[in-house]
Amino acid sequence: MSRGLLRLRFPRPRTFLGFMSLQTGTELIALSLVFNRITGIYGILALFTGFPLSFLQISLYLLSLLVVGSLAYLIPHIRQQSPFQCLALAFLYGIDTLLNFAYVTFFATTWYLSQFHDPQGPASKGDIPESASPSNGEGYEHDDAQRNQLNKAVGVQESAASMCLVVGFTVVRIYFALVVCAYARAVVQRYVDMNSGWAGGPLGSGEVDDDNGKEEGHAPDPFVEGAPLGEGWQGKMGRAMVGFGRGYWLGGRKEDEEWAREIGGRLRGGSRYSRV
Repeated sequence: MSRGLLRLRFPRPRTFLGFMSLQTGTELIALSLVFNRITGIYGILALFTGFPLSFLQISLYLLSLLVVGSLAYLIPHIRQQSPFQCLALAFLYGIDTLLNFAYVTFFATTWYLSQFHDPQGPASKGDIPESASPSNGEGYEHDDAQRNQLNKAVGVQESAASMCLVVGFTVVRIYFALVVCAYARAVVQRYVDMNSGWAGGPLGSGEVDDDNGKEEGHAPDPFVEGAPLGEGWQGKMGRAMVGFGRGYWLGGRKEDEEWAREIGGRLRGGSRYSRV
């Protein structure tokens, strides 16, 4: 693979924030998601108080409860480096990130339209007082056009700040998703390396049931039928997850080695001691 294509490949962080391991980063990210989604419990309690909620709000709160319950099961497996659970955590966080972005986009769009394009919205009602006191002490009045212009100017500033926050949080969530996926990928490939000598099994022979797993540079599928992780519903679900982005989960070893050699060469060229 050429250097140009190598640099355009899917990002694979090696550390979290540049100084913490992927395992520590994944644990912190999972805990932050728990605290973020635990608010869904309070949202469900609002139903018992008679507070009116829309269908989207109810679905968001139910999704939060589902995510919290799943995390309670998956988080202990981060430290245990369980391939299936770590892979499931990566998919859970990725799906939650996409759904969260969809919800935020919908609510932000609805709020923007109701505030600045609805004839009955605050931006069209002229909330600025009729009179004010300038520096000379004389009163003056705004006409409707001036009030609307001032309201729109304030609204644009508020919406711009809100948009910056939404974009910033979205970028952070995407980076967190990349870290969780990178850790799950490392766990899966480490498991394959440790069990590649399994006597008589698919991992030992490198045999798989489909042609996708025979691509050059790909590790054998740890969830293939007949392997220790390939039995039951977890095996079927594991094969489905690995099949979605097989080149990422099981491939890329040559690129990783080339990246390590390149970084090692730079360190050796710039310092007497090098460490990758």
